[in-house]
Amino acid sequence: MRIAVMIAATIWILMVAESVLRPLATGLLIWLVLSATSSTLVRLVPLRWRHRRATAHLVSIFGITGIVALISIMMVGAVAEFRANLPLYQQNVDLLLAEVQDYVGSDEKLSVLDLLQQIDVRSLLINLAGSTAAYTSAIFVVFLYVAFIFVEAQAFDSKLSAIAGRPAEEIRLRRMAGEIKTAIDDVLSVQVLVGLVQAVPTFIVLLLVGVDAAVFWAVLVFFFSFIPTIGSLFGIVLPTLMTLLQYLAFWPVIAVLVPVGIVQILGTNVLMPHLMSRSLNLSSLVVLIAVFAGGALWGVVGALIAVPVLTVAIIICSKVPQLRWIAVLVSANGDIPEATPTEAPDALADPSRPARATVDT
Repeated sequence: MRIAVMIAATIWILMVAESVLRPLATGLLIWLVLSATSSTLVRLVPLRWRHRRATAHLVSIFGITGIVALISIMMVGAVAEFRANLPLYQQNVDLLLAEVQDYVGSDEKLSVLDLLQQIDVRSLLINLAGSTAAYTSAIFVVFLYVAFIFVEAQAFDSKLSAIAGRPAEEIRLRRMAGEIKTAIDDVLSVQVLVGLVQAVPTFIVLLLVGVDAAVFWAVLVFFFSFIPTIGSLFGIVLPTLMTLLQYLAFWPVIAVLVPVGIVQILGTNVLMPHLMSRSLNLSSLVVLIAVFAGGALWGVVGALIAVPVLTVAIIICSKVPQLRWIAVLVSANGDIPEATPTEAPDALADPSRPARATVDT
């Protein structure tokens, strides 16, 4: 009964406080991904320079900024290419509509312009402008949260010391925080790696076939890789539909469908389980429920962040003895790795700083 009440209260809070919690959860997830990426970039620095915090911070900042800037420039070019070829897409859609109408035996011939004339363009533009403004505001709020989370993380050490009070309790809390942060970094690093393994070959295939806006579809594939199973389906279907819309030919569609499908299947069903063999193995049913529940509560954003947020929550539960039963319950086979007392939590405050040794209590 108590668990049912807690679940109902949690759902109610998520619905009522959506405007605050959705950007906060998204910002926290972005911070965790950037933290994991930062830790990976710092490992590329020679060991004699790695202990210097200024060097580690510069590598993290310039590395992440360079990656984001490069993707942004390529995305702008992809969108411009997509807009320039809109007449071709309209012509091909008209041909597809004509073939479908001939197949079903319809005498009425419709085109894209005929369909657009039946739409209230004025209302559509007003709604589109409102949605654009809302999404722009939401993105600004998310990155504002990310910036403040980075600032707050720097003060985590002193806050943890104040919370603990006693040196022995501080060591215990630091060990637990370090284990949680290390596990989260491992899981998110694997997800980012698998996303890149799926997105980069997709980009190469689309580029070789000549599909428009290849960067745009590759970036979508990367983000969809964070949604198990369902994301893989979108990663296969969307580039294939784009190829069909552009070429209206069998072989270009096959040239995209086969390699992209193989990459998606291998990444989701082979690479991800292999890399996460020592991490949490979430139940497929729990993942499916999380995706649909996230979509029902917070829309597309909820569906995208549902599984990563669930993964982070379950990692925390697996490291806290009183909550470990939750992690076991939602796992695929109940095999949850034990907490290891070797990691120090200094990385939680500064992921670029080497971990400090701790002693057992």
